[in-house]
Amino acid sequence: MNNYKITDLIELNILQEIQDAFSNLVGMAALITDADGNLITKPSNFNDFCACTQKSDIGCTKCTECHKESAKTSYEKGVSISNVCFAGLSGYAAPIIVNNEIIGCFHGGQVLTKEPDEEEVRKIANEIGVNPDEYFKEIKKIKVVDKQQVDMAIQFLETFSKIFSDIAEGKNKTLLASEEIARAAKMKTDFLANMSHEIRTPMNAVIGMAEMALREDIPNTARDYIIQIKSSGRALLAIINDILDFSKIESGKMDIIPIEYDSMSMFNDVSNIAMTRLVDKDVELDLDITPDLPAMLFGDNIRIRQILINLTNNAVKFTKTGSIKIIVDFERQENSMGILKVAVKDTGIGIKKEDMQKIFESFQQVDSTRNREVEGTGLGLAICQNLLKLMNGSLHVESEYEKGSCFSFEIPQIIVDADAAMVVKEPKKSIAISMFSNKLLAESFARDSAKLGVKVVNLPKDMDLDELYTAIKNKNIDATLFFFIEKEKLTFKRKKFIREHPEIIAVLVTDFIAEARPSLSNMLIVKKPLSAMNLSMIYNREKISFAGSHNEDDDIDYTAPEAWALIVDDNAVNLTVAEGLLEPLKIKTATANSGKEALKKTLERRYDLIFMDHMMPEMDGIEATQKIRELREGYKDVPIIALTANAVGNAREMFLEAGLNDFIAKPIEVRTLLTKVKQWLPKDKIVMMSEEERKERLEERRDPEELIEENTEKETLEIDDLDIEGAIRLLGSEKLFWSVLKEYYRVIKSKTETIRKYYAEEDWPAYTIEVHALKSSSKQIGALELSAMALDLEMAGKENRIDFIKANTEKALEKYLSYEPIFAPYFEEAKEDAGNKPPISKDVLIDLFTKIKEALDDLDMDTAEGVCNELDKYSYPDNQNGYPKKLKSACDDIDVDQCLEIISDWEKVI
Repeated sequence: MNNYKITDLIELNILQEIQDAFSNLVGMAALITDADGNLITKPSNFNDFCACTQKSDIGCTKCTECHKESAKTSYEKGVSISNVCFAGLSGYAAPIIVNNEIIGCFHGGQVLTKEPDEEEVRKIANEIGVNPDEYFKEIKKIKVVDKQQVDMAIQFLETFSKIFSDIAEGKNKTLLASEEIARAAKMKTDFLANMSHEIRTPMNAVIGMAEMALREDIPNTARDYIIQIKSSGRALLAIINDILDFSKIESGKMDIIPIEYDSMSMFNDVSNIAMTRLVDKDVELDLDITPDLPAMLFGDNIRIRQILINLTNNAVKFTKTGSIKIIVDFERQENSMGILKVAVKDTGIGIKKEDMQKIFESFQQVDSTRNREVEGTGLGLAICQNLLKLMNGSLHVESEYEKGSCFSFEIPQIIVDADAAMVVKEPKKSIAISMFSNKLLAESFARDSAKLGVKVVNLPKDMDLDELYTAIKNKNIDATLFFFIEKEKLTFKRKKFIREHPEIIAVLVTDFIAEARPSLSNMLIVKKPLSAMNLSMIYNREKISFAGSHNEDDDIDYTAPEAWALIVDDNAVNLTVAEGLLEPLKIKTATANSGKEALKKTLERRYDLIFMDHMMPEMDGIEATQKIRELREGYKDVPIIALTANAVGNAREMFLEAGLNDFIAKPIEVRTLLTKVKQWLPKDKIVMMSEEERKERLEERRDPEELIEENTEKETLEIDDLDIEGAIRLLGSEKLFWSVLKEYYRVIKSKTETIRKYYAEEDWPAYTIEVHALKSSSKQIGALELSAMALDLEMAGKENRIDFIKANTEKALEKYLSYEPIFAPYFEEAKEDAGNKPPISKDVLIDLFTKIKEALDDLDMDTAEGVCNELDKYSYPDNQNGYPKKLKSACDDIDVDQCLEIISDWEKVI
C-alpha cells in the first residue's frame, strides 16, 4: 500500500466531521487514532474524567496503549469490538482497513455499564498520579447505560468505520494509479531520452557529413543527391522530435520561445523540404505568398515552421496526383501587430465526415487500411493543434472525401520590419515572356508576377519568338525583358535566340532535382517551385538567397580575428576538434580541461564566447557556468554555449535555466558551430568576407576523397573499422583529422589507466564521465565500434548496472588499447625525433621564457622566432607537448598577445 497514512487517504476535516456526527448521534464520546493508537482527530464529547486521566504522563501512555490494543484486536477479529479500559470505562473500537492493512481505528464509548467502585477508582488514581478525590468526583458524572445501548452504538461504529474504509480504499486506488501513471511517464521519458541520444548522435553525423560535403566544390548532380540525404536525415530527426515534443506537451513542459526571424527564409525552407518528398510523385507544389508579408516578424519561428512542415508532409503523404498549394497571407493590425494566415490545400484523398475529429487524436491515422503505406507517428496534427493553442493561434480543417483537404491556421505575430518582404524596384520597366506547357506553372507564374506588378506575355503558338520580341521592344523601348522557359521547351533555335540577344535575361525553370548548367552568359537556372519570393529577386537582378535558410550554401562568409573564445572540455580530443573547427574563423582560442581551470582562465582575460562541456568530473559545465556568472565581474552577459552528447528534447530549456545561452550537440557539426558563433559573437567582432575572399576560399577547397587517396600509403587509413572518410567529412579537413588522431593516440595509455582506476575504486560517477568522453572522442576519429561500446558503458553507469560494467569494461579497454600499435607507424617519425632530443630542464625553460618575453615587449619578432627554434631542440613531458608548436605558430603570425597567452598557460604546468 506504499505506507500511506490515514490522513493521506482521507482529509482530516472529513474524519472530524463524520466522527462528530457519530458522537452526537449516539450520545457518546468518539475519536480516531492511527494504526499505532496515536490521536488523529480532536476527541468529540469527551468527559472531564478522561481529561483528568491524561493530566499525568502515565495516564496518557495507558490511554494510547489502550487505543492501540483496541485497534489491533478489532483488526485481528475483523469486526468492531467492545472493551473495558484500565480506568473501568466501557468502550468500543472498529478498524479502518485498506488493502487488508489497518491504517487507523474508530473509537467510541467512555460510558459505564454499572456504578463505579470507589476503592478501585482511588487505587487507579494513585497509580497514575492524579488526585483521588477529583478523580472519583469526575467518574461519578459519567452516565450509566445498559448493554443494549452499547450494542447499538457498536453497530453504528462498525457502519461508520466501513464508510471510512471505503473512502480510504477508493483514494488508495487513485493514488496507486497515479503512481503507476507517474512511473510509466518516467519510464517513457527515460526511454525517449535514451532513444534521442542513440538515434540523434548517428543522424547528426550523417547530416553533418552531408553539410560538409555541400561546402565542397562538387558537381551539381552530387550536390542535389547530398541535399536529399540531408533532407531525409532531417525527416528522420523530425519523427524523433515529434515523439519528444508530444511527450513535452503532455507533461506541460513545452515552451514557446519567440525571436525575430526572416519570414521568407522560413517558407523557402518548407518548400524545399516538400519538394524533396515530391520528387517521385506526379504532384506540383504551388506557393501562393503575398508579397506584402512583413520582412521581419517576432514569434517562435521554429514552432511555426514545425507546424507548416507537419501540414505539408501530411498533404504530400495523402496526395498521389494533382497539386499541393501553400497559401500565405498577412493581416496587418495596429501597434505593430498582425495575423499570419497560412493554408495548405491538396487534391489528395480527403477525409470522411465521421473521421474529422479522429485526426486530432494522438497516434491516430484514419482509414489506416487504405493508407497503410503512409509513414508517420500519427502525432502530427495533435502536436500542431497543441502548439497553436500555446501561441494563441487556431487550426481549421475543411475536407471532401476523395477530392482533397485544406488545413489552415492563424497566429498573431509582432511586426519587426514592416517593409514588404517582396518588392520589385521598377516593375513597370520589366516584362516577362513565358513559355510553359505546365498549366499550373503558367497560372501561378502569371499570378505572382501580377502581384509584383510585372507584366507577363505568353508566347502565342502561332507567333515566332523573334516576332514577339520585336513587337514588345517597339512598344517598350526601355523595358528589361525576362524570358522564362521550361527545360523541355529550350530548343536549339530558342537557345540561339537567347545567345543573339544578350540584353534579354533568360530564366530556365527546371524540376527540383534536375541537373542543369547555365550554358549561356545571360541565362539563370531556377528550380521549381516559382513563387513571388524568387521571382522578386530575379526581377531585381539579385542573387536568389534566403537569410538563415537551412539549404543555402554553408560556406564560411565571415572571420573574427579580434575575438577570444574559451573552450572548456575534460577531453583533449574534443578540445583539438573545437580549436580546429574555429581555426578558419581566425578566432583566438584558449582551452581549459576542467570547470576549475575555466574559472582561473576567466580571471586572466574577458572572453567574447565560451564553449562549455556539460559532463566533466568534480565540477560539471552547469556548475562552472553558474560560478563564472556569479564570481567573475563582466561575465553576466558573456555567451556560454554548452557542448553535449546528450541533446534530449528539453536540453535547451535545461541549459537556459542554468544560465547558459545555447547548446551544440556532439559530435560537433561544422555548420552548427559556424551558425552559433555568428549568432552569439558581438557584432563588432565579426568581419564579413568580401566576394573575392570567398572565391579564393572556394578555390582552396579540396575533396576529402582526394585527400584520402593522397594518403593511402599511411597504414591508419587502411583500418577496417575506422570510418576515416566519415571522420574527415565531420571535421571538415584532413589536417584537423590528423591533429585529432594524434591527440587521441597520445592519451590512449593514460586514459585507459584513468578508467581502470575509477573502475577499481568503484567510483561509478567518475567512471561514467570518462567512458562518456571515450565515446565522444572515438566517434570523432571514426572508431564507431568502440564509440558504441563506450556508449553502452556510459548508459550502464547512469543506470547503475554494475554487473554490465564489470562484464564489458575490459573488452572495451582491450579494443581501445588495440589502436595504439595500429596508429603508431604514422607517429613513429615524430616519436623518433622527440626521442633524439634531450629533455628540457626547468631552468633552461624559464630562461628562454624570459628571453622571448623581452623580445615580444620590444616587438623583436626575429629574436622571438630564434627562441622558438631553440625551444624546438628539446623534448617535453606529456603535459607540455603542445605548447612549443602553438607558440611557434603564434610567433609566425606575429600575434604578440597570443604568444604571451600561450607562455602564461605554459608556465602554469611546468
